Parts: sequence; C-alpha cells; structure tokens
Amino acid sequence: MRNFKNTAALAALFVAGATAVSAQDDGLLYGAILKTPANPHWNAMTQGIEDAAASADGVEVVVSTVANEGAAEQQLNNCETMLLREPDALIVGAINSNILLPCLQRASEQGIDIVDLDYNLDREIAEGAGVDVTFTAGNDGHDTGAVGAEFVAEQLGENPSGPVLVIEGLPGNPVGASRGEGFRQRLAEIAPDLEVTTLNGDWDRGKSANIANDILQRNPNLQAVFAANDTMALGATEALLAAGRDDIVVVGVDGSSDAIESIRSGRMTATVAQFPYLVGHRAVELLNQINMEGAELDSYQSTGQSVITQEALEEGTDEMIQYLR
Repeated sequence: MRNFKNTAALAALFVAGATAVSAQDDGLLYGAILKTPANPHWNAMTQGIEDAAASADGVEVVVSTVANEGAAEQQLNNCETMLLREPDALIVGAINSNILLPCLQRASEQGIDIVDLDYNLDREIAEGAGVDVTFTAGNDGHDTGAVGAEFVAEQLGENPSGPVLVIEGLPGNPVGASRGEGFRQRLAEIAPDLEVTTLNGDWDRGKSANIANDILQRNPNLQAVFAANDTMALGATEALLAAGRDDIVVVGVDGSSDAIESIRSGRMTATVAQFPYLVGHRAVELLNQINMEGAELDSYQSTGQSVITQEALEEGTDEMIQYLR
C-alpha cells in the first residue's frame, strides 16, 4: 500500500497522453502502458481499467497511451516515466515483445507486478530478459485464430476450395502472428483445399484495404479474409465492397465498436470478439485480489471470446454481448 504525500510532485510526472482515476491516500497505484487510443480496442480497454479502479476503494490508475501502433520508443518512454511514480503494478499492452523489456526488467527488480494484456508479451522472451510476468489477461492467439478458421470454414460450406487471405499485424508482434498461425493450422485441418496467403497489415486500415484489393485483383475467386484485428478487417471490407464483392467472408478480431456497427449493417461478416473492456476490467480486479487479499492466481487468465455476427447481434442471446463497447 502506498502513501502519496507529495501530490504536486507526482502530478509533474504524468506521461504524455495520460489520464488518471484517483484513489484515497495510502492506496494502490497501477500504471497502464497501452497502445494508441485511435484504435477503439484500446479505448474500450482503458474504460474497463478505469471503471474497475473507480469501483475499488484505495486504487489509483494512471493510463498512458501512444500516438500510433508503431510508436514503440514513445511507449518505452512512457514506461520509464511511469516507473518514477513507483507503482504497485504495471498493466501492459506492449507494441511488440521486445521494446519494453529494459523497463519491465527494472520493474521486476523493484517487485512491481506486471500484467500482460492480450498476450502481447512473449513469455519466453520476457523471462529470458529477467521479466517476471505476474499474469496474462486475455485469450490465447492460437485459440482465437482457430475459432476464426472454424467460422470461415462453416461459412464456405462443405469441401471449400480456393484462396484465403490472412492479414497479420506489425512484424514482430506475437498477437498478430499467433492469431494468424492458429487460423492457418486449424484451417489446414478442416478445409485443406483452401490456399492461404499471409501478409502484414501493420494494424493499419488503409494498408489492409490496399492488400485486400491487390489480392483480389490477382485472385478474383478469393473466398475469405481473416484479419488479426478489426481495424484491418474493416479496411479489407471497404476494399472488397468497393470492388462489388459482398460475397467474400471477412472476419476480424476484437469486437470493436466500429466493427460491430459494420457487422450490424451487413457489411463485415463477423468478428471474434475479445471484449477488451472486460479484459481491462478483469486485469484490475485480479490485481486487487493479489494486493488486497494475498491471492495466488494462475499465470494465464482467460477472459472469454465469442464470434459476433449480424444474427448474434439481432438475437442478443450471447451473454458476452453485454461487454461490447
């Protein structure tokens, strides 16, 4: 537990783009090192983190963000600045597996809990660098990709064949890579006649639209697109619809507000929703169990996922829909 005596000095240490939910004196301080608020996924994650902190006595959370998905150095600077606040825990949505390791290694030396959001930290790499990850909150990327593959195969019918496009995120990011790998492995098992091409969309909507358009020009019989997040899936959807191809299955990952609206209107086919609000909220709840109750937790904490389609939204029978933001 902390005693914040010099609030003016602490205020001066705020990182760029940071917001805070205040706690009482002698409370717990959690620092969240997140990606860009331009992505609705991270806005929902922030909301979940802040709501959970606001509902708990004696918990303060400071959230820092970066300008874009590739701002790795800025994220490292945010982490270093956050350490000056001597937090009880860091809640981390790392841009890649390596950029935050020096900062997180110092955090581990100081006994600061480290929460990995969405499997963005490669556990083996982290441990090799002396980083002790307290727990990971979210869903395993291989499982997410496999769920996407099963949905695509179901949509394409019995014994489907032809080209399928997989769009992963930034090179070196384990989340996009594991989702893509899980998709390819499962698809090879259940629909071996589908031919997969994989490209990196860098989590970028415009780049993914260009990729989808180029692949469609070379493969007019394109059957489906699986993108490792909704932003890229939305870009692909826009490009395919502009080409007059509303018959191509497009599946994203996350369950972002933009994707939900696209699915509701019948444009994008589906998303494997990760419920980022719930991930952020649960991360804080679990930290509170550790710090307030002395709980010992499994190092991987699944928060659940569902395939969200237009039909699922209309029926409203999936209880997880309540966590969409």
